[in-house]
Amino acid sequence: MKNILIIYPHWPPSNLAGVHRSRLISNFSTDFGWKTTLLTVDEQYYEETLDPDIERLVSQDIEVHKVAAYSVLKVFGKRLIGDIGLRGWLQMRQKMLDLIEAEHFDFIWIPIPSWYTSLLGRVAWKRHRVPFGIDYIDPWVYQLTERDGPLTREWWTIQVARRLEPVAIHDAKLISGVAKEYYRPALERVFKKKHRRPIDVAMPYGFDPSDHVVEPAHLISPWGDETSQYLLYAGAFLPHSELFIRKLFSSLKKLLILEQFPENLKLRFVGTGVRNGASISQLALEYGVNDVVEEYPNRIPFLSIQTLLRRAQGALVIGSTESHYTASKTFQCLLAEKPIFAIFHRESSAASFLKQANASSYLVTWQEENTESFEDSIDMRWRQFVNMECTWAPDLSKLEPYSSRESARLLFEGIEQCLNA
Repeated sequence: MKNILIIYPHWPPSNLAGVHRSRLISNFSTDFGWKTTLLTVDEQYYEETLDPDIERLVSQDIEVHKVAAYSVLKVFGKRLIGDIGLRGWLQMRQKMLDLIEAEHFDFIWIPIPSWYTSLLGRVAWKRHRVPFGIDYIDPWVYQLTERDGPLTREWWTIQVARRLEPVAIHDAKLISGVAKEYYRPALERVFKKKHRRPIDVAMPYGFDPSDHVVEPAHLISPWGDETSQYLLYAGAFLPHSELFIRKLFSSLKKLLILEQFPENLKLRFVGTGVRNGASISQLALEYGVNDVVEEYPNRIPFLSIQTLLRRAQGALVIGSTESHYTASKTFQCLLAEKPIFAIFHRESSAASFLKQANASSYLVTWQEENTESFEDSIDMRWRQFVNMECTWAPDLSKLEPYSSRESARLLFEGIEQCLNA
């Protein structure tokens, strides 16, 4: 059995979404002849609320090593350096080198963000010639929103990214990502000659069906014991999804005026976070739909979200105006076996697999040149969705190509190709 070292600074009981990328790949590694060693930062140095229940979803075959990290650096009360990948970089570097000297690793795989851990691959290659790959959970160099002007924190982040990304991935033998468009621009920027390009593999987060049969030890519901029926949106409010939320709330307002929105039905947004721009609550107030829209910006435990999705009347998956957005949460919603109202860019892979799974009854797709028909489609599909007028009978067998096990197979197939090159 070959050995892979996965370096990712967050690991259960962290409740961040990126944790599931390395967790799911690690859980299935032995199926393809690979033993996983996981290098991470100890949870006592995390800033987010911990979720011990997630540890129940981790394979016992994974060998986990945890290191310390520096405290968050604040200047005049403002958070200056908080990224766990920066705070734990030196400690992870030393532990990585110790592990490499103590045992043989055939490959190192580093999901990003945190962006800065990607630089550890270069260290391993220069010092010990251990081949490595970088996995793009998100694009490192990304499109700023209109609010992210020059000299903002986001602007500076991109300037740093443009300088560090070429250094981090130049010697990589493999580049992987949640979708090809997440890393294709990086390949084009850094590898000018095609014959010098690393092998690349695109595979979604996917899903593990066994995750969806585990009940939380203690259900956490942000609305307590309140028993209204609800439609649930679970996840961050994305920078490039505000247009879709605005159109949705505009359509919702029309139904409220016409008294066509069901009584005692709520729209609940959970884990939306803090963003540079209007919040869900602010937009709901702006459109006059705040009586039926509730926002709970804090993340809640993963297994609790699963249960709340199963108890909902339906799920909302609001995508992005960026075509590469994959919406991995769509799998989670499908496995909850409740109808899904979704808005995606027409070219998003999420729209494709909803159609393949016969789960597109309430799907609306967007393209910039068809704004008027887009609004009409939202009005029609939204009215149908809140009244559950369409037949909902998805074929989940069609999702197998998008499973986490299949993603692991694709990744390890790519790694084997690197080793045999």
